[in-house]
Amino acid sequence: MAVSEAPEHIPIPSLLPWQTEQWQRLGTQWRAGRCPHALLISGQQGLGKRAFAEAFSALVLCEQPREGQACGSCKDCHLWQAGSHPDFLRVEPEKEGGPLKVEQIRQLGDFVSRTSGRGGARLVWLAPAEAMNINAANALLKNLEEPAASVIFLLVSDSPAGLLPTIRSRCQSVVFPPPSEEMALQWLRASDLEEDSATRALALAGGAPLLAAQLADPKCEEIRERFLQELVALAQGSARAVTAAGRWETPPEPTDLGQLIQFWQQWVAQMARVRSCDATGDTQVMALLQRFPGAGRASLRTLFGFYDHLLQARMGLASGANPNRRLLLEELMIRWARLFG
Repeated sequence: MAVSEAPEHIPIPSLLPWQTEQWQRLGTQWRAGRCPHALLISGQQGLGKRAFAEAFSALVLCEQPREGQACGSCKDCHLWQAGSHPDFLRVEPEKEGGPLKVEQIRQLGDFVSRTSGRGGARLVWLAPAEAMNINAANALLKNLEEPAASVIFLLVSDSPAGLLPTIRSRCQSVVFPPPSEEMALQWLRASDLEEDSATRALALAGGAPLLAAQLADPKCEEIRERFLQELVALAQGSARAVTAAGRWETPPEPTDLGQLIQFWQQWVAQMARVRSCDATGDTQVMALLQRFPGAGRASLRTLFGFYDHLLQARMGLASGANPNRRLLLEELMIRWARLFG
C-alpha cells in the first residue's frame, strides 16, 4: 500500500501499559486545543508506536470520546474502522522494507489542501518515517514548513536519527523508552509465555515487549538458531561469506534481515561484556562463548568496531537508501570471519 486510506476494517488499537504517560500528555494537549501540527513518535522497534499513532488519530476524529479514548461507536469511529474515513490518510512503503518515495509524499498535497470531509481535523499517518529517501524527505518538509490548517502529521520512526534535522525540528517529539523489565515480563506472561522464554526473548529484543513476543515464537527461535550456526561456521572457517550471504539476504518469515542483524548485535555485545567484566555467572553468555572459543582473542576495540558496523547496517536497511542486501551481508560476514582468523 502506498498512499491510501487505512486498511479495510481494523479495530481501534488499545493502549499498552507503558504508553499511558505519553497518551495522557497528548490527550491533554488535544483537549486544550494545543496539539502541534506534527508529531514524531519514536522509540525502538517493538513498543507499539504505530498502534499508538493509530489510536491517537481515532481519538482526534472521534465525535464523542469516552474516558480519553475514541468511543468506537460513533460515525467517525465506524468510518475509521472501515478504512474509509475521508480525513485519515495512511502513507507507507509500497512493499515491506521498501522506501517511501517522493511520488507518495507529493500526493499528500491533494489531501492536505482539500476541505475536511467531516468538518474536523485531518490526519496523515506516515511510517516508517526514516524510510523516506532524500527527495521524499524534502517534499515532506515543504508540507511541514507551511502547514495547512487543522492537519496533523503523525510520523512514526524506529530510527529518528535517520530523518533530516529540519524535519525533526518541526515536530513535537513523543519518545517511547522500553518499559521496566517487571512491566514487560508481566505483559509477556499475560500473553501465556513461560518465564524463561519471556526473559530470554526480552533480552534479545532489547527490552521491547512486542518484539520479544515475536522472538519467542518457536519458528523465530529456530531461524535464530540456524543463523547462529551459520556464524559459528564462518568463525570456524567452514563456511564462505559469499555463500552464506546468499542464503540469508532474505531470511525466512517471520524474521527479517534487520532482526537478524539485531540478534548479531546482541551476541557481539555479550562477547564484549565478557571482555570487560566477569560474566561467568550468566549461563546464556557462557553458553554463547562455548560456541565461539576464539572470541576471547578479540579485543574490546575490535568488538565495538564490529558492533558499530552492524549498527550502521541496520540503519541503512531502515533508511530510504535501499542498500544491496547481499553485498551488505557479505561484507559483514567477511569482517566477522576475520575476528576469529
